[in-house]
Amino acid sequence: MSTPTSGQSASRTSSWVGIALGIVLLGLVAAFAIGLPKAVGDTADAEPAPVTLPDELPGGYPAADDPAAFKDSDYADQAEDIAKQQKAATDYGNDVLPDALGHPAATRTYVADGTTPVFVQVFRADGGAFAPETMVDPTTSQGQGGTTMEAVGDGACILTYGQSQTDGTDVGDPSTIQCQISRDGLTVQIEASGMKADDIVDTGDALLDELVKQDQE
Repeated sequence: MSTPTSGQSASRTSSWVGIALGIVLLGLVAAFAIGLPKAVGDTADAEPAPVTLPDELPGGYPAADDPAAFKDSDYADQAEDIAKQQKAATDYGNDVLPDALGHPAATRTYVADGTTPVFVQVFRADGGAFAPETMVDPTTSQGQGGTTMEAVGDGACILTYGQSQTDGTDVGDPSTIQCQISRDGLTVQIEASGMKADDIVDTGDALLDELVKQDQE
């Protein structure tokens, strides 16, 4: 394998950071748009406990603000720079979300296979108000793609399809999936490209298990 030039390395870094930050922005927009209900037990006499996301998601997805997340990947030589960018994005989101939503919330970006951003949000509130701005049936868009929703396991998922090379009846796999899973007064949202909806929901379920267990300790 040839050694990448400094220009190629910078380009790869910019690409990953751009993808990750794009997911962060999409996630933040969704968080503001869905209007989660006020947190259960959120009264003047009972301050709701904060929420904290782990350093690694169930399933083995490490946080992108840890340089080790990019070990042995195409981004290994730029791991420190990417992790620094992601740490700043996480800190900013964790300041903005609780104030904007009025209840504890946290955000963090993770990494699948050393390259793919997996963006996660957790809210101390019940979910349910979750939908894309518009929905277009991808099977009737003459191959132009579209956005729809499906119930997947315990979650609700927004599935976004890109352009296809067919007449549109075979839309292939979604280009981006965002799923919401909610129980016990906690809601998790996960968004990723290149993952199956079942895997995203399973990860969200396992994360909720961890968060609920933390609350009970």
